[in-house]
Amino acid sequence: MEIEIIGRGGQGVVVAGEILASALFYEGYFVKEFPFFGTERRGAPVRAYLRVSNNKILGAYQIYKPDYSIVFNYSQLSLVQKNIPVLVNSTHIIKEVDGDNVINIDANHIAIKNNLGTEANPIINTIMCGAFARIFGIRFHNLERAIRNILSDNLLKNNINAAREVYNTLKIKERELCIV
Repeated sequence: MEIEIIGRGGQGVVVAGEILASALFYEGYFVKEFPFFGTERRGAPVRAYLRVSNNKILGAYQIYKPDYSIVFNYSQLSLVQKNIPVLVNSTHIIKEVDGDNVINIDANHIAIKNNLGTEANPIINTIMCGAFARIFGIRFHNLERAIRNILSDNLLKNNINAAREVYNTLKIKERELCIV
């Protein structure tokens, strides 16, 4: 299975990739995670990729046709391939992407409520990880363990609370990870 995370510099896309990779590893999968960005500054496009398998992963090449997309910024939906499941940070009803495959959450609201970033620049990485974990049945204790191992101590409480909030409140039929 291949996952892409799309966002902008400063939103925590790279850290989200690291957190999800660790949580999936704790679930017992083999995982490779790699970011893709240039020398751009805050606000520039950033991607992170994850390759997940039940077997050792030998390939370390860019992902061109992901199985799932996580989009941190609604304005970047045009970068997502059609007909794949998409988790997007948005309050909009999304019709331009295959509607049955789109799950939207208001991660910005949850971030502000939990003092993660500012209204102008909410930090939503752990929230998007919490939503992905809930959708795909990653046990919360493994997500929390990953957050604790990656973030510094002063960031843990609010990030874990925000991830737990979306994990516990997202009402959706769990999907199975299509692992190859």
